[in-house]
Amino acid sequence: MFEEFDEFISAVSVETHVNFEKIKDGHYEANVEFEGGRHQRCTVRLAKDDVDDPTVEYYSVICEVPQENTQLYKAALILNLSLTYGALSLMGNHLILKQTTWLQNNDPLRFIKSLTYVAAMADELEEKLTGDDLQ
Repeated sequence: MFEEFDEFISAVSVETHVNFEKIKDGHYEANVEFEGGRHQRCTVRLAKDDVDDPTVEYYSVICEVPQENTQLYKAALILNLSLTYGALSLMGNHLILKQTTWLQNNDPLRFIKSLTYVAAMADELEEKLTGDDLQ
């Protein structure tokens, strides 16, 4: 399954000119650049859903969240309702934006749209919450 995903990532990279760095089997990172010099790192990884169908998970770190910042947790949960795709989640002590799609239905256009959406929305939230360009 990893070989097929590697080939898929390679094809997407050639077609879209987005450079992916392989971190380990089934895990890649891309640095997505935006106007104004902003950028956002986005991780893409091969996973499986609860019935073992292969999925692609996209996620991007928005910011580190101190445990005592309950207002940020509350704001993130409220914001989840307004997101068209994906969801805010915690990964360790980091707030992330994550989206999952089925690998079977993924084509290069859908893949890059998901990657770009996650990176752009995470970057927007990062700027709103921190006032900085951290990732």
